[in-house]
Amino acid sequence: MNPDNQRPREEAMEKIENYIIENKLKPDHKLPSERSMCAMWDLNRTTLRSAIRQLVLEGKIYSKNGSGTYVSRKKLMKNLQDVEGFYETAWKAGREVTTKVVAMEVCETAKWIGKRMELPLGHKLLRVARIRFLEGCPVMYETSYLDYQRFPKLEMHITEHSSLYEILKKEYGLDITGGREVLSIAYCDEKEAQDLNVSKGAPVICQSGIAVDERGKIFEYFKSITRWEYVCFASELKRL
Repeated sequence: MNPDNQRPREEAMEKIENYIIENKLKPDHKLPSERSMCAMWDLNRTTLRSAIRQLVLEGKIYSKNGSGTYVSRKKLMKNLQDVEGFYETAWKAGREVTTKVVAMEVCETAKWIGKRMELPLGHKLLRVARIRFLEGCPVMYETSYLDYQRFPKLEMHITEHSSLYEILKKEYGLDITGGREVLSIAYCDEKEAQDLNVSKGAPVICQSGIAVDERGKIFEYFKSITRWEYVCFASELKRL
């Protein structure tokens, strides 16, 4: 993009950020309407909307359809050494977390996942795909493969308002003790970009791994892609 074309957008972004600071707006406080902001700063609607989109991508503000634009909260921090799921982490941080289940099906173990979960070919699995939202913004696309023969009828307990790990603890007596995971950088394909409301090719954090119970038995393989503007991963270091 031509730098001259970026300048009006950057100036509009600065005005919005300065407005937040000068008016001491807190997370979840609402910004003025687009019409008001255009009038306040003599901006055209196209430039203002471009600035808003960029600030949303940077995680500084967020929009709610039909409601307006709001100041974002700080990034949600996920401890890599914590066995809690995303739902529990967000809930404990006081964040508004919602889930949309986009796929749920019983399938058979293929070679690639059988190797990861140490299961034979043809073993029954439940595949669950969910989009996670913070304050109404899609921040994570998560796919879980669970041992269906160990957790029969699990799909009957899963809702868009429940924690998967809490279900496994309560309904099946599962004691989740740990696992292994790998973090890397990935780039959204067309469908992932649509699900997370980002541009195709946008960088995301890719997280994959397995979860185990108290006997060290694998019960889940998971893979997720997360928008880095809203969630960060950290590990606590201790001197022994």
